[in-house]
Amino acid sequence: MKKLIVMLLLFTPFSLFASPYAEYKNELKFKNTHYSKDIHHLRLGYAFEKFYVEAGPRTDGYSSEVGYKLKKGPLTFKGKWEGSKTDDFDHKLETEVRYTWD
Repeated sequence: MKKLIVMLLLFTPFSLFASPYAEYKNELKFKNTHYSKDIHHLRLGYAFEKFYVEAGPRTDGYSSEVGYKLKKGPLTFKGKWEGSKTDDFDHKLETEVRYTWD
């Protein structure tokens, strides 16, 4: 019974306030002009109003990503942290600011 209550507490907020999704991502890596490798990602995630969380397996390991998107007038702010665990733990932060003329 305790396990059922814990499961409900953990998963109910996500199902009420988030949209679950599945995403496939493919990366082609190049060194100079030569192809070096192909990486496939399959991620399950939740999209909230202004941010998202996703994680899943990838070629030779697993990966995850957390990000946000905010609009303030003509400015759009986007950012994410993406990490991959293969032989090493590689990760990056990415930020974009966009101004649109409408």
